[in-house]
Amino acid sequence: MSAGTTIMVQGRLVWTSGNLFTGKLKTEYGTQTPKLNKAGEQMKEYGFGLAVPKTALTEVWNALHQEAYTLYPNRQIPPAFAMKYKDGDGIDDKGQPFANREGYAGHMILACTTSLSIKYFKHEAGANIMINEGIKCGDYVNVQLTIKAHPAIGQGKPGLYLNPNAVQLLGYGKEIINTPSGDQIFGAAAPSVPAEASATPIVPPQGHAQLVPAPGQPVVAPAHYGVLPPVHQPQSAAQPVPPPVQPVAPQPVVAPVAGPPAFNPAEPLPNFAPAAPVQQPVAPGGMPPIPQ
Repeated sequence: MSAGTTIMVQGRLVWTSGNLFTGKLKTEYGTQTPKLNKAGEQMKEYGFGLAVPKTALTEVWNALHQEAYTLYPNRQIPPAFAMKYKDGDGIDDKGQPFANREGYAGHMILACTTSLSIKYFKHEAGANIMINEGIKCGDYVNVQLTIKAHPAIGQGKPGLYLNPNAVQLLGYGKEIINTPSGDQIFGAAAPSVPAEASATPIVPPQGHAQLVPAPGQPVVAPAHYGVLPPVHQPQSAAQPVPPPVQPVAPQPVVAPVAGPPAFNPAEPLPNFAPAAPVQQPVAPGGMPPIPQ
């Protein structure tokens, strides 16, 4: 098995795995339960998507395929092999163009992830200074990347590890926030408004402001103007005592309408098979074509 290939790749950060500097906790696929290491500790993942211009792909393109060929000496890479990149001009699993996303068009997007914390640097005063803040998704970076092929592990597919070891900040870019927009959630069309709803905020009538009692004070209903409250008359001893109030029979308890079942994170989620990546064409002679 190959020891891997380490190269330098320049590109732009277009997505992150949690926080760039602190990563995110990993969970088991399907159950969302914590994924533990051999010591029983929950594992972390660090990483990002690196958009590399297609005009500067020669070195990384060759490195990806040469590593894959260590598992397939006949240079026939199977379609299920995880090459760990996406075509920024292709189509996502929802049928939408990747080019609609910031920084994707005209680029190859490398999925660079690792279980080890990544070292980040900024060049200042003639030296590279290690930093733990100041880089965001959307910035331009130089990445030391180790590429290593691996066979199928358990029920996983064979593929490539793209492990980022160190990152150097090159320059700042427009921040990319990878959350769905309002149009993606609700659609761009105007919503259907219920007939009972008002298009403007409802303001209470003037002169009828409600009085809010102080904490601990009883709520007193407002008196109507022009009507005196009834005068309390003391009860005479000669007056008959009213009969005791008969208790009211308890009303039967009506069972509430059953709603949807409560979400249980321990139960497995629906398992949707991901689409198989497209096999890269191989030019005569065994080497894949280099994008121009």
